[in-house]
Amino acid sequence: MNFDRTKFHSRLKQARREARLKQEQVARYLRIPISAVSALESGTRKADAIELFILSKIYNKNLLWFFRDYSEDSLGSVQAFEDPEAMLRDCFTRLKKAPPNVQRYIAFQIVTLLNDTEI
Repeated sequence: MNFDRTKFHSRLKQARREARLKQEQVARYLRIPISAVSALESGTRKADAIELFILSKIYNKNLLWFFRDYSEDSLGSVQAFEDPEAMLRDCFTRLKKAPPNVQRYIAFQIVTLLNDTEI
């Protein structure tokens, strides 16, 4: 599968609109400036993994929806992403294969997210 960056960024905008959220609201969720949300949607800024995970939750979209041409009905058949434990196992399996600097960065992002999240 070839990654279509333009389609990805347009889907970010589409998902926000379908969720009936304004860029200001999304910026508050992500704790980033409004200009950064605009840059994500226009393609001038990349989304990191944590941001994309949060966006998928607030937009009520499966992560695969941003990347592939699936209808909402067909997403139900993607078992690994419906089961949070399976998704975490998959993420950690992939993380083990990543270079050490990427592992440290992701670990830092996870710890930061956990510290900022109210439980």
